[in-house]
Amino acid sequence: MTLTVHLTLTPSQENYLEHIWHLSRKGRVRVVDLAEAVGVKRPSVTRAVNNLTALGLVRHEQYGTIEFTGKGFRAAHYIARRDASLKLFLTEVLLFDPLKADEEVCRLEHVVGDEVLRRLDVLVKLVQTNRSVQRKLEQELQSNPLARKPGNHAIGAKLHV
Repeated sequence: MTLTVHLTLTPSQENYLEHIWHLSRKGRVRVVDLAEAVGVKRPSVTRAVNNLTALGLVRHEQYGTIEFTGKGFRAAHYIARRDASLKLFLTEVLLFDPLKADEEVCRLEHVVGDEVLRRLDVLVKLVQTNRSVQRKLEQELQSNPLARKPGNHAIGAKLHV
């Protein structure tokens, strides 16, 4: 029997897990490394890490390295995969520049649900494996003024005050 535990994390907690994930791919993660990566002071990171420790997501001894627990590893892996899926959708399907896609992922990552992600993954695979769909989508994105002009979209309107 598999037990699934669902956590509700704040965007800040998700961001810390994401930074720890990326830093841990390169080696050990210390508070000073995490502070530099996030762009905050060490006391802020210490508070955040203590919070993640209380949630059972990381282990951290004072002045030691930050390590994932099993639950934390799974949560961070999910967050990294979600962000990679969003970026792939934005770059491969919507043809965003990678830097612009990174900005958009930051806006989307905390609000997109699992079902949307699963369906986006299906769409990305369809576009990647079907050249005629790729061409049609590229043509539509290039010719449709709603797709080209910033702030000009059919759903909702950007407020200019």
